[in-house]
Amino acid sequence: MVFIVILRLIVALMILESVIGQVLFPGKIVTKSSDILSSYDYVIVGGGTSGLVVANRLSEDLQTTVLIIEAGGFDEQEDFITIPILSTANVPILGSGAKGTKYDWNMTGVPQAELQNRSIPTPAGKIIGGGTVLNGMVYNRGSKEDYNRWEELGNPGWNFDALLPYFKRAETFTPPSAEVAEWDIEYVPEYHGEHGRVQSSFPRFVWPSSRAYINSMRELNVPILKDSMGGDDAGAFWFLLSLDPKNETRSTSQNFYTPSRPNLHLLANNQVSRVMFQSGSLNVAAIGVEFSTGKGDKMNQVSAVKEVILAAGALHTPQILQLSGIGDTNHLSYLGIETVVDLPGVGANYQDHPLLVTVQSVDISINTGNFSNATWNAEMRSLYDEKREGPYTTAAGNFFAFLPLSLFTNSTSTFISQASAQSPAQYLPPNTSSSIISGYAAQHAILTRDLSSQSLANQEFIFGDTVIIPSLQTPFSRGTVLINSTSPFDFPVINPRYLSNPLDVAVLVAGFKYARTIRATSALQEIGVQETYPGMTVQTDEQIEDFIRDGLNTENHHGCTAAMLPRHLGGVVDSELRVYGVQGLRVIDASIMPMLPAAHLQATVYGIAEKVSATHPPRF
Repeated sequence: MVFIVILRLIVALMILESVIGQVLFPGKIVTKSSDILSSYDYVIVGGGTSGLVVANRLSEDLQTTVLIIEAGGFDEQEDFITIPILSTANVPILGSGAKGTKYDWNMTGVPQAELQNRSIPTPAGKIIGGGTVLNGMVYNRGSKEDYNRWEELGNPGWNFDALLPYFKRAETFTPPSAEVAEWDIEYVPEYHGEHGRVQSSFPRFVWPSSRAYINSMRELNVPILKDSMGGDDAGAFWFLLSLDPKNETRSTSQNFYTPSRPNLHLLANNQVSRVMFQSGSLNVAAIGVEFSTGKGDKMNQVSAVKEVILAAGALHTPQILQLSGIGDTNHLSYLGIETVVDLPGVGANYQDHPLLVTVQSVDISINTGNFSNATWNAEMRSLYDEKREGPYTTAAGNFFAFLPLSLFTNSTSTFISQASAQSPAQYLPPNTSSSIISGYAAQHAILTRDLSSQSLANQEFIFGDTVIIPSLQTPFSRGTVLINSTSPFDFPVINPRYLSNPLDVAVLVAGFKYARTIRATSALQEIGVQETYPGMTVQTDEQIEDFIRDGLNTENHHGCTAAMLPRHLGGVVDSELRVYGVQGLRVIDASIMPMLPAAHLQATVYGIAEKVSATHPPRF
């Protein structure tokens, strides 16, 4: 009897301890720094695409405590966030009239010497969900070779076949609906996930011009791909959106956040200023972070027992590293920052996908996208609100092409000769570290070799009723993201160095000409397509180049500023995404890519985050 009483008492105490623990540490959104614990197992800096995925996976183990610190807050489900056709209003795009929102850091790059000294906006999400709340919702992957390049550069296990299970793990794919069955959209189930938290689907509305674009691609002998998500994206294809088919609204990484877990805290509207370290006899160890609500406000600290994980994005992760004393020692010394680890690659190797908007008119009889017509626009909005149908369910197009160089120009051998004649350091910034030059030399050799590839896309061609937009996917140019202030509340200096390598200009000229070749097909002439911008007065290569320099903009695919490369090649993280020279510090966002894939980035970033947190318990 006594034994039973004691046993019942022990069980009661265990239940009470569990209840008390839940009260003391409830899963919640924390609004004040005073409400967080003094330490967590993991502190994740950034509640965006990768940060929320990894937080979700880590906190599956209820014995593991996790804190996310995000500089922004939650969106308020505004129309321009949730409704697909309005997604392009989220970021400033040349010619769109869109302005930056409160959910954007609203940063701008420095004047670009090769773009008539124009400054290009560099949007980045300052919001729970990060770029997945602001982007154009395109959900695609690059080719196998895009990711195999990563492994080739010294990262075992980072190839397409190794990544595919993690791409699938993030995704719940929905096949085409009955509304678009007439378009014969094909897919391969083996390439898609069924149980992930981000929804991918085809919208219920297809722009009528899509038929003409499909026929134009066939006319030009461009392959029409059955499903590009399996590692073959060299051709034209229907693209997926991160679109929830239940209500035809945006699907974001917020779906990975599980606030009911008692071991997961989210501190919003606080910005991390630096990583804190403890120096030992052999190694430097990350022990926590410093953060604040804003300039002039109190600095607070929180400890990380196991790891600090940087998921602040390709523009802010290098800033935090540099402020913490990790970066090029010459640059840090100039700013009076004591070097913790000399890593010249921090903030180097910046890459982006520059684009060029060309505009056209089309016969009004087939142009259903007349949003300037108030009556038509109101009817389409009502159709969306009442039935979740019509053009408000989709982006500005449904179909685009990712083309190898040889598919849109006859000058491939010329470009290869020009690339082969370059020295690796020739078009890099002055005083570039020797390790970065070595790393770029390896990339340059791959880029040069792959100019002749039939399975790697060199340019994307985005199709809409009134636009064809070439976008360079494999730039030779490299930029930088460097701090010039010791204040975390001053923006980093973003210098994309667009077109600094003349090969990028030459290839874009070829892309511009191919846009005209597409317009000249009988398929597009049947619907009355005529170029209106820049217009046919622009003819010579010199005139086209001037137009490019005047009008070049960006897909806002910032990446590669804390590259996963061997340290002697300018790398910042190893193949486990651990920062060189530091224990307990990892980077998990788009900055770790050594080279951008020919793709929109969100699906790739989801895959990176799922891969790094793949095992249970995760291998952190």
